[in-house]
Amino acid sequence: MPGSELGAALVARDLTVNYEEGVALADFSLSVAQGEIVAVLGPSGSGKSTLLRAIAGLEPLVSGRIFFAGEDVTNVPTHQRGFVLMFQDGQLFPHLSVAANVGYGLFKWPPPKRAARVAELLAIVGLPDYGDRPITALSGGEAQRVALARSLAPNPRLLLLDEPLSALDADLRTALADFIRTTLKETATPALYVTHDHTEAACVADRIIEMP
Repeated sequence: MPGSELGAALVARDLTVNYEEGVALADFSLSVAQGEIVAVLGPSGSGKSTLLRAIAGLEPLVSGRIFFAGEDVTNVPTHQRGFVLMFQDGQLFPHLSVAANVGYGLFKWPPPKRAARVAELLAIVGLPDYGDRPITALSGGEAQRVALARSLAPNPRLLLLDEPLSALDADLRTALADFIRTTLKETATPALYVTHDHTEAACVADRIIEMP
């Protein structure tokens, strides 16, 4: 297995996922240490997104086990794992403000605590005065910062990022890749970052794994 399981936050062992058209992921293993950012590189069809979805609990495993902080979470429902999956398009709600998007997953929090967390995250992602703005008024880079803030808002145990910058131009990808690394390190969030871009992976990750 790449890396060491000793002290790892996430350990995925021998994961296999099948689709109707064939094997999507075969006997794949990895580990992510607490606070570590691991990038997964590979061509289209190599199983990168399937890997994230399997770890998130969105794809059933044919075989393999998933552990977090020493606990077997293989059969734990998605919403109980404490993981957040950030998609490449951000999936923001255009009818809600920036602040409402960031706080969307905090509906059970008391309003003052929710407002404080939203303000904290908007400051971290460099958009402290954007709370009242509509999503439709944001640039592509700003929208991805808001998506990152929303992903981090509930204090996820693990952040899974599925090519979050692929829709942006090359210069903006590099700048935001560095920004994402800084933000994840500031919040001490372990992350698995899928991309097909070697430069982006080098900017973000502590360690890179290549899928065939």
